[in-house]
This record gives sequence, structure tokens and C-alpha cells, in this order.
Amino acid sequence: MRLREGDLAAFESLFHRYHPGMCSYAESLTHKCEVAEEIVQDVFYNVWKNRKEFRITSSWQSYLYRAVFNNSMMYLRKMKREMPLDEVKTGHLLSDREDPSSEYDLQEINGIIIKTLEEMPERTRMIFSMNRFEGMKYKEIARKLSVSVKTVEANMGKALKTLRSSLEQYTS
Repeated sequence: MRLREGDLAAFESLFHRYHPGMCSYAESLTHKCEVAEEIVQDVFYNVWKNRKEFRITSSWQSYLYRAVFNNSMMYLRKMKREMPLDEVKTGHLLSDREDPSSEYDLQEINGIIIKTLEEMPERTRMIFSMNRFEGMKYKEIARKLSVSVKTVEANMGKALKTLRSSLEQYTS
């Protein structure tokens, strides 16, 4: 693999492909833009620093999003430990997201989402990722992939239906 050999262009390609979506994901977990950016930067720093030892068994997308999730959870645990006692007493900053059982549920749900995305056909997964993780509009995706907007819509529909089915036990 080119990255393992120190190919900076391969690293930059990986960075540009996943960075925006990873930041959005980290921000959805931490609710802080600056913290999210720092978490993502740290993930990419570790990828570059440890590139020679990497043995990715699934996909880069799965690995990177799992790393963002894990680092976000470490940040939230740290913030909970450092929370001033008066805020704990009054209930400020406590949320269901920081509850250990909710954290376990989030990890489980995240794992299901990643597994479901990995099992999708490549084009469906790519279209879903471009829309949800990179924030691209259907027209932009269609133009970039040289397909019709209807094809993008159909693939998004398939992806969402598959994800809803996989997450059925967690929805009411």
C-alpha cells in the first residue's frame, strides 16, 4: 500500500476524502466544532505516524469513523470526570449520551451502521457517504459520478431503507 510506504499524495487523498464527514460525525458526538476538528486531526496524525504498522482489515472509512467515535467517547468521558462538582449536583452538562448504558448503545449502533455500510454495494455506499458524510447535494454527486440525479435518489433510498432495517430494534 502506498500510504505504508510514505506516499504523501495517498495520505492527502485519504484526508481530503474523509475529513469533512469525519468532522461532522465528531461534532455530532461532542457538540463542539473545535473539539471535533481536534479529534479528527489527531486521528489523521496517528494514521500518518503509525502508517508502517497499519493493517486495515475492513475499509479505511470504517477504520477512520471507528477511530473518531472512540476518540470522541474518550473526550466525553474525560469531560465528565473533570466536570465541576456543582454542575454535577445541579445536573448541568449531564446528558443521556454520557450515560454508560447510552454510550454502549451508541457504540453498538455505530458498529451496526459501519457493518451495514460495508455490506452495501460500492456505488450505493459511495453515494450515501458523499451525501451524508461529505455534505454533497444529489446534483453534485450525480455530476461527479456521471450518473443521473434519479440514480443518486434511488441509491440513497436503498441505503436509507437498508440502514432503517438494520437499526429497526433501536427505533420506536
